[in-house]
Amino acid sequence: MNILLTGATGFLGSHILKDIIYKTENNVVVLKRSFSDVSRIKAFLNESRIMFFDVDKSPLKSLFENYDIELIVHCATNYGRAQTSCFDVLETNLMFPIKLLELSVEFGVKTFINTDSYFNKDNISCLYLKNYALSKKCLLLWLKHFSNRINVINMVLEHVFGDDDNKGKFVYQMFDNIVVKRVESLDLTLGEQERDFIYIDDVVNAYIKLIDYSKNNVFSFKSIDVGTGHTVSIRDFVSTIKSLSNSHTVLNFGALPYRENEIMCSKADTSDLIKIGWKPEYTYISAIKKMLKEFNG
Repeated sequence: MNILLTGATGFLGSHILKDIIYKTENNVVVLKRSFSDVSRIKAFLNESRIMFFDVDKSPLKSLFENYDIELIVHCATNYGRAQTSCFDVLETNLMFPIKLLELSVEFGVKTFINTDSYFNKDNISCLYLKNYALSKKCLLLWLKHFSNRINVINMVLEHVFGDDDNKGKFVYQMFDNIVVKRVESLDLTLGEQERDFIYIDDVVNAYIKLIDYSKNNVFSFKSIDVGTGHTVSIRDFVSTIKSLSNSHTVLNFGALPYRENEIMCSKADTSDLIKIGWKPEYTYISAIKKMLKEFNG
């Protein structure tokens, strides 16, 4: 079938694109901007099963008119870091997916798979990246609103990490400072926060499983937790990176305060994924070992 993929030039989207091409027979329409950085997907620029559509060059509706889209995987997001305006965050995280949903209903798209975060769980109130979190919570209401006209799957991702991640992300920073730069010391919080760290390959496999699931099943709205179902403290996670890399970086746990409204524990309920035949292949330790090979060349 024809799959529309947003955010394909980013960390998660580029990995999903790779697995759709390598592990399925589906075609992909990649929605991007003409000036998007395509370095993550340069190996696929001439792939015959991929069509590229520059949303800043042609009306979005023309994409649906020219391609028989059956399923959308929506990964594009704006985290609202640095000086990003609230308007820009809402434009990317709320208005754009609502437009996609409207067009999906108009043109008979069967399934919309949305990418969400553990930041937005009902029992969590986090002030970090507040504009991002608020925009995604608002989108959740609209997803449910549209779910009586299109199948909607909301993927609630735990702490995803892996190769070719964004350089500003926590895990990349830990590898960069401890493994590559081997800085003398690194200031951290106490590190008691518990996270469900999940390797990117396992996350993408969950998307592939749900793409297959959506072909033969009718539903309205499904919220799917994507994690290992196990937590590890940030202190233990970072200490494992140091230990396995034989780094001499001193980890100053407690040198930094926790963020306001810090999330102290988050864990996925993987029961829905297990029912469709998914299970994680990596523990956080085996994933760290794999990443160390990448960082060490």
